[in-house]
Amino acid sequence: MTKLKLLSVGVLFLLVSGFDIEPASEYEPVFMLRSEMEKGIRLEGPRDIRNPGKIYLKDDLIFINEKYLGIHVIDNTDPAEPENFAFIRIDGCIDMAMKDQVLYADNAVDLISLALSPQMTGVEVTSRLKDVFPELQAPDGRGLTTREQIARPDNAILVRWKERN
Repeated sequence: MTKLKLLSVGVLFLLVSGFDIEPASEYEPVFMLRSEMEKGIRLEGPRDIRNPGKIYLKDDLIFINEKYLGIHVIDNTDPAEPENFAFIRIDGCIDMAMKDQVLYADNAVDLISLALSPQMTGVEVTSRLKDVFPELQAPDGRGLTTREQIARPDNAILVRWKERN
């Protein structure tokens, strides 16, 4: 009888918890409302490179991805002294490509194209294809847990993963 009570309590616990028995992760998702993500693309001043990803060279400019945050723009006119002079803020960005003066990048699950001004004084989103990429996975390879999916705000996009404190 005691074993039956323990089994019943265990089954009840599973039902109440939504079967969310998933291994602990050192990463937690960061969500952003789609409207904020789409409006958030902008040219900013330079910042330190902390978590570099892909690198792209175009003429005298070097573009270095800052994983999940955007793209550094480096003036390489003098290769002996390259100058980090701008940052293009693109939440959820981990990849980029370029053709002519158009920079293509992922904005989390969307593919965007950006027109770059000749002197890199501004950027303009010229097109957006929504939901073409899969949702970002955590650096440890996992997706969202059931609990994280339930807690996700309506119309929110997963833009990056951060280490838990």
